[in-house]
Amino acid sequence: MSAGSIAYPKRSRFGKYIMPYLFIAVPMISFLLFVFILLAVFFWWSLNDYSGLQPPRFIGLANYIDLFTTDKYFLQALRNTTLFVLLGMGIGPTLGLLTALLLNQKVRFQSVFRTAYYLPVMTSLVVVSTIWVMLYNQNGLFNSVLAALGLSPVGWLSDPKVALLSVAVASIWQGFGFETVIFLAALQSIPRELYEAAMMDGANAFQKFRYITLPSLRYVIAFIYIYGIIGSYQVFDQVFVMTSGGPVHSTSTVVYYLFGRFQDLRLGQASAIAYILFAILMIFSYLELRMSREKG
Repeated sequence: MSAGSIAYPKRSRFGKYIMPYLFIAVPMISFLLFVFILLAVFFWWSLNDYSGLQPPRFIGLANYIDLFTTDKYFLQALRNTTLFVLLGMGIGPTLGLLTALLLNQKVRFQSVFRTAYYLPVMTSLVVVSTIWVMLYNQNGLFNSVLAALGLSPVGWLSDPKVALLSVAVASIWQGFGFETVIFLAALQSIPRELYEAAMMDGANAFQKFRYITLPSLRYVIAFIYIYGIIGSYQVFDQVFVMTSGGPVHSTSTVVYYLFGRFQDLRLGQASAIAYILFAILMIFSYLELRMSREKG
């Protein structure tokens, strides 16, 4: 060592990266406390008859068995949720794709239309649901139009036969703007050369859509459907605001029914419902993850 030089102690590998570790530790500890530990607690509750006021009484899988064998309201909520998913995913992505195809053309005020279609997505579900309640009102816009046409008014939210469809329509209107934006971004990433080559080969508009557009969008379509199904199975706000699960449980969904079980202090059964929903969502999340790996 030359005179005048200063020897600095070597830092350990841990000491070198202590600050990154500290930054990572905060979210990791929060995730551990508020996810893994809570998941374990709720799973234990699901195996007990527990109200939160009395000590839990272990009953094994009885809560799960009762939900699928004797609880007709849960089975109805599960059917309603599945039907809601089928309605939403049968119409929403199709509507979003058609809108994206229109917006992908060279039209005037294109940015204005894009903003208008996406605006409902940024609006609170509570606000959107309240607006649709007013539209569905006995003297609301829809029944006023029917009256002007000489038709009888419809109990959009009071008739068990149409209430769930009415809630689904409001949800589709609120959410298809998101699908429009995703499809539009995917459409704009398709190379123009493919369409030019198809045009030179004499392909018409339908053939270009079938053999170029759809194959290019296959991963985006899969993502839209899986993401939409996951979100639709968690529907709550619209039902809570528009129908409160009625009439006659015709719009009760899994999450709304879970909410009711918690309100009734049937915490064991509510936790079992949460884990059933968790299992359903895990299946679709796995499909999305597998699809992402295949795309990569």
